[in-house]
Amino acid sequence: MIMETLFQDLRYGLRLLIKRPGFTAVALVALALGIGANTAIFSVVNAVLLRQLPYRDPSRLVMVWENNRRSNRPQNVISPANFLDWREQNSVFEDMAMFIDFRFNLSGVDDPEELPGQIAQVNLFDVLGVNAELGRTFVPENSERGRDNVVLLSHGLWQRRYGADRDIVGKTILLNGESNTVVGVMPAGFQLYVKQGSQIGKPVEVWLPWTYNPRARVRGGRAWMSVARMKPEVTLTQAQTEMDSIAARFEQQYPEFDKGWGVTVVPLREQFVGDIRKALMILLAAVGFVLLIACANVANLLLARAASRQKEIAIRTALGAGRGRVIRQLLTESVVLSLIGGGAGLLLALWGTDLLLALSPRDLLGVDRVALDKRVLVFTVAVSLITGILFGLAPAISASRTNLNETLKEGGRDSGGGGRSRRIRNAFVIAEVALALVLLVGSGLMIKSLWRLQSVDPGFNSSRLLTARLLLPGSKYGKDSQRIDFFKQLVERLRSQPGVRNATAVDALPFGGPGSATGFLISGRPAPAPGEVPVCDVRVVEQNYFEVIGIPLLEGRNFTEREANQVSRVVIVNKALADLYFQGEDAIGKKIAIDMTENPVPSEIVGVVGDAKYAGLDVDARPMAYWPHPELARSFMTLVVRTDSDPLALASTLRREVQAIDKDQPVADVRTMEQLMSGSIAKTRFSAMLLMVFASVALVLAAVGIYGVMAYSVEQRTREIGIRMALGAGRRDVVAMVVRQGMMLAGAGVVIGLGAAWALTRFLASLLYQVSTTDTGSFLSISIALGIVALVASLIPAYRATKVDPMVALRYE
Repeated sequence: MIMETLFQDLRYGLRLLIKRPGFTAVALVALALGIGANTAIFSVVNAVLLRQLPYRDPSRLVMVWENNRRSNRPQNVISPANFLDWREQNSVFEDMAMFIDFRFNLSGVDDPEELPGQIAQVNLFDVLGVNAELGRTFVPENSERGRDNVVLLSHGLWQRRYGADRDIVGKTILLNGESNTVVGVMPAGFQLYVKQGSQIGKPVEVWLPWTYNPRARVRGGRAWMSVARMKPEVTLTQAQTEMDSIAARFEQQYPEFDKGWGVTVVPLREQFVGDIRKALMILLAAVGFVLLIACANVANLLLARAASRQKEIAIRTALGAGRGRVIRQLLTESVVLSLIGGGAGLLLALWGTDLLLALSPRDLLGVDRVALDKRVLVFTVAVSLITGILFGLAPAISASRTNLNETLKEGGRDSGGGGRSRRIRNAFVIAEVALALVLLVGSGLMIKSLWRLQSVDPGFNSSRLLTARLLLPGSKYGKDSQRIDFFKQLVERLRSQPGVRNATAVDALPFGGPGSATGFLISGRPAPAPGEVPVCDVRVVEQNYFEVIGIPLLEGRNFTEREANQVSRVVIVNKALADLYFQGEDAIGKKIAIDMTENPVPSEIVGVVGDAKYAGLDVDARPMAYWPHPELARSFMTLVVRTDSDPLALASTLRREVQAIDKDQPVADVRTMEQLMSGSIAKTRFSAMLLMVFASVALVLAAVGIYGVMAYSVEQRTREIGIRMALGAGRRDVVAMVVRQGMMLAGAGVVIGLGAAWALTRFLASLLYQVSTTDTGSFLSISIALGIVALVASLIPAYRATKVDPMVALRYE
C-alpha cells in the first residue's frame, strides 16, 4: 500500500514537472550546477584523500622524520646513523626501512633518458606489504657489497620503455653506465613518492637496493627518508612518545650532531596528502555553499509555485488528505526534481573532473585520473536526496498550512499564509546573499594573494632563461676533473650558438627543487655550542653564474678564471648570510669552512651578492654560500642559458650540443625559468581560480534569487501598485519602493555574510601571502560590488512595476 502510494506520488510529480517546462528547466539548471560541482570536487577528494593506499594494512604505516627545533622550515630528512639506532632501540614498530630519492641515466636502448628512482633498504617492500607483479622484490643478499647489481622497474616504465615484455625479468639494463639485472616489475599503481621529502620531484620509476657500508654509522648529514610499520597494538601517540624519548637520549649521547633535533611520526596517508588537504577541504566547503544557494533558489521557486497550487491543496485537504500526506506529496515532487538534477549534475561532473585535472598543476593532486566509483555515486545520490528534502521541506510545510475557507472562496488570493511565505522567501534570499559574500570574499583574498605573489621580486632576472638538468654517471666521470671539464666544455659550446647571449651552470636552480644545506664554521671565532652551529644553503656554480641569471654583485668581486678551473678556497655569500653572521662587520676577507667534506678547509669570502629566492616566491631568502665548481665538483648540474628570443626555441640546440660531447648523456627537465616560477605558485593559482569560479556561480545564483523574489513580489503587489499610481504615485516612487525592498534584503545578507566571512576566512590563512584574512579593502570592495549586483537585480522588476496600468491593476485578482 505504501509503495503503491509512493509510485502514485512519483507519477504525479513527474507529470507536474513536464507540465511546467520553464520552472523545471530553471530548477534543474540550478541543481545540476550545485550537485555537479559538489560531485566533481568530491571525486577529486575521494581520489586524493580517501583512496585506499596500495599497501597492506596502510593505517599502520608511518613516516618517521627528524625535525630541527631551531628551524622554521620542514625537515623531511633523516640521518642514516640515527635511523639504524632507531631500528635497534624502538619497541613500537614491527620494522623500519630507509630510502633516498636518486636520479639514474638509462642508456643502451633507444634515446638515453634520466629516470627518477630510489635507493632503498631491501626490506622496504616487506614493510609496505607489497609484492612484485612480475619476478620478485629485493632479498637480503641484495644488500651485500660485491653482489650483482639488481633493479626493480615501475609498471609504467615497464610498459613505456619495454613494451610490457613479460620476459624482462633476468635481462640487464644500463643505469649510470653500469649493468643492472631486472629482478621484478612492481604492480600498477604502486608508488612511494613523498613530495615533501623528495629530492627529484617526480614519481619513482626504478628501485635499487642499498648496500650496507659501515660508514653509515658515522653521524654526518641528513638526506634520507624512512617508513615504518607500527605494531598492531601501538597507537600513533605511543609511537611518537617513544621516538621522543629516543631523540632526547640521542641529544645527550651525540650533542655535536643531534642537539636541537627531535623526531616526528606522521601517518603515511597524511604525508602523501601534504598541504593539499586543506585546499581541497576549502574547495569542498565552497561548492557546498554553491549547492545551498541553489537550494535556496529552487525553494523560492517552489514557494512561488505553491501559491498557484493553493486551491489544489485545499481541495485535497477538504477531501480528507491529512497535512502529513500533503507534505509527503510535495516532498516527493522535490526529491524527484532533485534526483533528476543529480543525474544531470553527474554528467557535468564527468566533464568537470577531467577539466579539473587538466587545469591543476602537474603533480599537485598526485593522481593522473579520477574515476566516478561506487563511493562517488553514493555521494551523489545522498546529496541529491538531502538536497531535495532541504529545498522542499519549507515550501511543503508552508503550503500544507492552507486556510481552506479563504482559499476555496471565489477570488481568494494569497490565502495560504502569504505573509509567512513571503518571510520564508526573504530569508532564503538573505541566506543566498550571505553565502555568496563569503565565497566572494574568500576568492578575493586568494586573488589578492596571488597578485602579490606574482609581484614579488625573485632577486634575479627570470626572462628568456632556458634551463636543463644533467647527471653525469660516476662510471664514466669518476674524477673531479672529468666532471669539471665536461660542464666547462658544454657551457663554452652553448655560448657560441646563435641566439645564445650567455650560458652557465648551477647544481640547484631557483624553484627547481631542494638544494643542499649544511653547517659551517667561521674562522677566528670560538667554536659554537652543540646545536648552535651556523647553517646556510649551499650552491655550486660556474664562473659567470651571477651575470647570466642576473643576481647583482653588492661587494667584492666575482670568481676569476683561475678559481673556476682549480681549487682556490674562495666563496661568495649572499646578503642574508653577511647580515646575519657578520652584522656590523665587513664580510669580505672573512673565512668560513663548510661541513660537507671530510676535512673542512676554510675558504675566503671574496664577494657578497644580492638575495635570490630559491625555495619559492613566498619563502624569504635564506643565508647562501656559493662555491665555484672545483671546490665541490658535482656530477649533477643544471644548465642556465640566456637567450635573445624564445628560450624553448633553443631546446633542440641544447640537446644537440650535449649529444655532441656524449651521445649516451640524457638531458632532463628542459624548461624556462618563468615556467619554474609559475610552478612555484601553482597551488595558490589553482585554488584562487576555482574559488573565483565557484564565487561567480554563487553571485549569479544570488542575483537570480533577488530578481526572482522581487519579480514575484511585484506580481503579488500589482493591485497595490495600481492603487498607489492611481492616487498619484510617480514612477520614481514605485521604483524606489521596489528597490528599497530588494536592497534591504541584500543589506541584511551582506551584514550576515560579513560576520560569517570574518569567522570563516581564517581557514584560508595558510594559503595566503601577505594578505590578512580580515583585509578591510577586500571586505569593503566586495560588499559594494555585491550591493551593485543586488541593485541591478532589483531594478529590472522595479522597472516592470512602473509599466503597470492602474485600471488593469484595480481589476487584478
